[in-house]
Amino acid sequence: MSKNWNIERRTFLRGAAGALVPLPFLNLMENSAKAATADLAGDSTPPLRFVTLFKPNGVHPPSWNIEGGKENDFRMSPLMAPFAKHKDDLLILDNMGDFGFSSHSNSTRRFLAGHHENRKSASVDQLIADRIKGDTAHRSLELTTEGLFTNQIDCSYISYNEKGDRIPRESDPQLVFDRLFRNPMRDAGQRQEISSLLDRVRDDAKGLQRKAGREDQETLEEYFTVVRETEQRLEKMTPVSGPGGVDFSSLRRPEGSADMNEQVEAMLDVMAMALWTDSTRCISYMLGNSNSRMVFDFLGIKKQHHYLSHFFRNFSRENIDALLKISLWHMEKFDYLLTKLKSYKDQNGSLLDHSIVLFGSGMGHSDNHTAQRIPIVLAGKGGGRLKTGRYLRYSKNQELGRLHLALLQKFGVESESFANSSAPLPGLDGGQFDEYKERPFETWVKTGKGKMTVQGRLRMSDNLDEAKVFYIDVDDKRSVRIEVSFGDFHGFNLAYHVGTPITLTGNTSERNGRVVLTKVTGLKSIFGKSKPGKANG
Repeated sequence: MSKNWNIERRTFLRGAAGALVPLPFLNLMENSAKAATADLAGDSTPPLRFVTLFKPNGVHPPSWNIEGGKENDFRMSPLMAPFAKHKDDLLILDNMGDFGFSSHSNSTRRFLAGHHENRKSASVDQLIADRIKGDTAHRSLELTTEGLFTNQIDCSYISYNEKGDRIPRESDPQLVFDRLFRNPMRDAGQRQEISSLLDRVRDDAKGLQRKAGREDQETLEEYFTVVRETEQRLEKMTPVSGPGGVDFSSLRRPEGSADMNEQVEAMLDVMAMALWTDSTRCISYMLGNSNSRMVFDFLGIKKQHHYLSHFFRNFSRENIDALLKISLWHMEKFDYLLTKLKSYKDQNGSLLDHSIVLFGSGMGHSDNHTAQRIPIVLAGKGGGRLKTGRYLRYSKNQELGRLHLALLQKFGVESESFANSSAPLPGLDGGQFDEYKERPFETWVKTGKGKMTVQGRLRMSDNLDEAKVFYIDVDDKRSVRIEVSFGDFHGFNLAYHVGTPITLTGNTSERNGRVVLTKVTGLKSIFGKSKPGKANG
């Protein structure tokens, strides 16, 4: 094909009423792509994208945590099952966070700002957006599923500008689609005459397809199909306001949307399209506020997510089942996004190959609000900047600021520190890191006169009927069962010490023919800190 047929990377199809449709990368754009990306990568590699997906209310640790896994030899946990098929595209990070407790508002600030006290600088997504925005139409997108939680407004934001101020979010996928691919400020009467975005650019599209080779024609057909299917899905989400369609003259979210599952999947569709067409390269999306009050009635659940997340103090088998059902839904949406990004061709690979997706929360244990073992997963190879298919469990707690600093450097942002971290998190590219290794320790138990002292590794019960029960394993003896009040659970921060060796002292009683520790009077960590503390948020 003649070079005269080459087109610019930033090419739009044009139609009536000012319609502009951005396009995914085509072979026809290769020459212009080389020039456009030379500044960032030094060659003709595709642009990098950064996406964050925030999961509210932490996790149920026994269902999330990987125990006994090694960097290249690990089994994904039960909660990871929905996205297990993407294992080769993942970096699962463990021992992320810090010692102590985390409030809900602090957990949102921590997720992209590194530390809850980092309140006067931009979040990591915004710094990356400044570096990679290029000539995209939209520097970044900040999206959410849930409205504002006015009682604790900070729970509703994860992105912050250069002054540390909250950046408003958008929640309606229909309006986001409109802003990206239409002109949302056009007269509503004109909108009623338009049946489809693609119908408006039909002639321009046909002309382009005649110039394109077979591979580009296939890419265009796939893209046009995705646009039309997304339009059709969005049209079904809300009732029409008149005989001609939805009235977009107001930017308020239309009432009467479909269930939340359809809303979220529609937003993920729009996100993938925005990245594929290079309309933006940076997106943050909250699957809920950090103390989400959403009710997942479409899953048959009638209680608020936040209430269910406190599974120790509000324990019942029905509640824990509902909590895990919600968490699995979050994991399914992560899988949905990754599947979409992998399905879209992007130059010499997939859209996911040239992206870094950060999925996780801002706290670990959903009831005790620990700032330790926060669930964090990176997906996508970042154009070769990440070595995926690995599980990295660090020997010591790693503040999220170290991860953020490493990501800034991967995206070419020059920074010597971020939040309160001055050293980037090691190992993301396959380099050396200080891996967690079990240190030897003795186990024993001493009992007498209604009291007990036991030394061993603390664990939560794997039995969901015992979600409030802990055990300490003792060599060659029956595990010590621990059933304590919420006061002991919270005051001694049992959730923090799970998986580590401790010496525990307390009072006992006999239950069902078994001596059970029912009151904690002392706890000492063998290798770490013992008192929970609150200094780190």
